[in-house]
Amino acid sequence: MAESFIQDYNWKGKKVLIVEDDAAGALLLSEILHKTNIVIQVVGSGAEAVEICNKDPEISILILDMQTPGISGYEAATHIRKTHKELPIIAQSAFVLQEEKKHAIEAGCNTFISKPINTFKLLSTMQELLK
Repeated sequence: MAESFIQDYNWKGKKVLIVEDDAAGALLLSEILHKTNIVIQVVGSGAEAVEICNKDPEISILILDMQTPGISGYEAATHIRKTHKELPIIAQSAFVLQEEKKHAIEAGCNTFISKPINTFKLLSTMQELLK
């Protein structure tokens, strides 16, 4: 991983909620974002994401896996968007069909990134949304 360009991103004072039911995927995202000084919180389900977004006004951005157990990422995004109109939501999924991307945007996500996660794409997308 190119350490130098990750150092260009500094989101001190911001908080990301990562919704990822796969431990390896959550660890990868946490490792990438740790170097940006953003506060990281990880949950494993869409239901937990909805609950935390409703309780924690400090969430600055949400990285939401679309394939979560129980409440899917699509359903979670729809619930969260009802009360958090301005919260940036990045959908992520291994399914990269155009229909999946469209469904994520319709559910309330701002954008979509595919797995495996491209570090540069993730960081540049977050930079754009955190402006």
